[in-house]
Amino acid sequence: MIVEQLVLQNFGVYGGRQVIDLAPPSRQRPITLFGGYNGGGKTTLLDALQLAMYGKLARCSNRGDLAYDDFLRRSIHWGADATDGAALELQIRRVIEGRSHVFRVHRSWGVRAGGVRERVEVFRNGEFDSVLTEQWGEQVDELLPVRLSNFFFFDGEKIEALADLGRSTEVLTTAISSLLGLDLVDQLAVDLTVLERRKRAEQKGGDSERAAVDAAKAEIDRLAARRADLTVDRAAAQNALDFAEKKLREAEERYRLSGGDAYERRVELEAARKACIEQLQRAEEQLRELAAEAAPLLMVRNALGIVASQADAEEKANVTKSLLDVLAERDKGTLAAARKAKPPKALLEELERFLAADRKQRTAASRKLGPGVGLSAEGREELKLLRSMLETEVPASVRKVLKQHDELQAKLAKLDRKLASAPDRDAINRLFEARNSGIEGAARAQQKLNAIDAELQQVTREHDAKWSSFARTMQDVVHEGFEREATSRIISHSGTVRQSLQQFRGTVVQRHVRRIEALVLESFRQLLRKQALVSDLKIDPVTFVLSLYGVDGRQLSPERLSAGERQLLAVSIIWGLARASGRSLPAVIDTPLGRLDSHHRSHLVQRYFPFASHQVLLLSTDEEIDERYYEKLKPAIGRSYHLASDAKTGVTRIESGYFW
Repeated sequence: MIVEQLVLQNFGVYGGRQVIDLAPPSRQRPITLFGGYNGGGKTTLLDALQLAMYGKLARCSNRGDLAYDDFLRRSIHWGADATDGAALELQIRRVIEGRSHVFRVHRSWGVRAGGVRERVEVFRNGEFDSVLTEQWGEQVDELLPVRLSNFFFFDGEKIEALADLGRSTEVLTTAISSLLGLDLVDQLAVDLTVLERRKRAEQKGGDSERAAVDAAKAEIDRLAARRADLTVDRAAAQNALDFAEKKLREAEERYRLSGGDAYERRVELEAARKACIEQLQRAEEQLRELAAEAAPLLMVRNALGIVASQADAEEKANVTKSLLDVLAERDKGTLAAARKAKPPKALLEELERFLAADRKQRTAASRKLGPGVGLSAEGREELKLLRSMLETEVPASVRKVLKQHDELQAKLAKLDRKLASAPDRDAINRLFEARNSGIEGAARAQQKLNAIDAELQQVTREHDAKWSSFARTMQDVVHEGFEREATSRIISHSGTVRQSLQQFRGTVVQRHVRRIEALVLESFRQLLRKQALVSDLKIDPVTFVLSLYGVDGRQLSPERLSAGERQLLAVSIIWGLARASGRSLPAVIDTPLGRLDSHHRSHLVQRYFPFASHQVLLLSTDEEIDERYYEKLKPAIGRSYHLASDAKTGVTRIESGYFW
């Protein structure tokens, strides 16, 4: 597996979006070196890698006892909007069945509605994979199980814990258990113990079940007797209801035949009659208003037409009279012009006769008008508007109001007839009271029947439930002997399995601890400056106590090792366990050289870092890997970055290169 790229966006001290390429350029240069001062963000990078992969299962150094949501909230860069939040992207390349696959995990979160909302998306070979997104927890456990992450993601504190030989046993026990999967075996043994305890408790419950049988039988008999009584009561209540409903139907029929329905509607009819009278009065008022305005002129609508025609004719005659004077002057000029042309006499006489006849005809037409009305132009226009109203608007309004008036009169007559047929209060009172009494009697009978039905249903449900429980209890009692025998077998077999698990655990440890010892010893010898100091290394398969032996075969006292040698031993343990896991995974090492002297540092730089894995992410201060060690490590460095921290802005920027 190769971690190709890490993207941080507003995470921890890293403000904005920052992209880090991590893939080593070649096998000979597996190291990606990060340089940063204390507090500059080295450990944050280690946390980012684990958080991107494992989410809430990540073993982040800065989390402590914080809840996961609180940790995510505190991981957002202080200068970023909490709503926008932070994000991590991790790109991993892995060969599966001979083919290279690229996985890209995008994990983002922000504070919304008072809580933290996290989103995870997984892409395979550049395309979003919904199935892989939902099952990323299982997939990442195949890539690098979280229980093994301590062998590949470690820092100086972990090395310090292993370097203390008094505390290393506890750490080594946990590490080997995780490596060999013994934690699963231990959990299975605990689960079997819980199963045995529960089965023993079940065995003690047999007597109480037999006692419950008698109590259940007595309760079933009581409920059966009550159900029988209620069945009889229901039949009587049903008969009473049928009789009450029959009396009610008879009373309602007498009430209806005597005009009861009409009586009940009297108030409604009287209100409708009053409203009809008011509407009729409004219609008559509208007719009076029309009669006071233009409606009477409908009687002289034809005469107004004659007046309009006469006025138009008079207007034409006046125009003609004015035209005759113009024509006479025109004809005189025309004849004078014609004479100058000296046409034939007959033609000139014919033209003169034509013009004279035309003037005479026009004069005769204007004289046939008789006495005139003498309307002005404004008068003729007003007369035209009046005739238009009398043709459309006024007749329509009159017809509409008259139709409404006739309909209201017909409605009023119909209401009067209905009121005349309705009986009065005295005539219908006895039948009205009889009907109401019938309604009340039927309601009481129905209420009583409903109460009996409700109780009968409740008793039936209780009886059926008790009977089902009784049947199950009887079945339990019948099979109690078999169950007791089966429970005894389970308890016995569980104990046998626990013993087998214990033997299996010991066998697994015995089988693998020798290989782990060899790998740790090989790693320690490769790192140790004093080749003759240690000849053998043993790990107790029961207590996991680590013992060292000198060339003389005697056990070495921890005091024989310097602080630096103990740290090299701690690194050897982690290196050996990682090799024992059999997984080709990157190694991420944070601040590893704190207590080592120059000789031991040289061995670690030259003999461990270049060979720790096919991909090594190394995080160091300028005092750990200085210029001298940098030159020694340089042939194995494929990439290097400087964590430039700005104290004023509180932002760390990742720049190419190292401190110098």
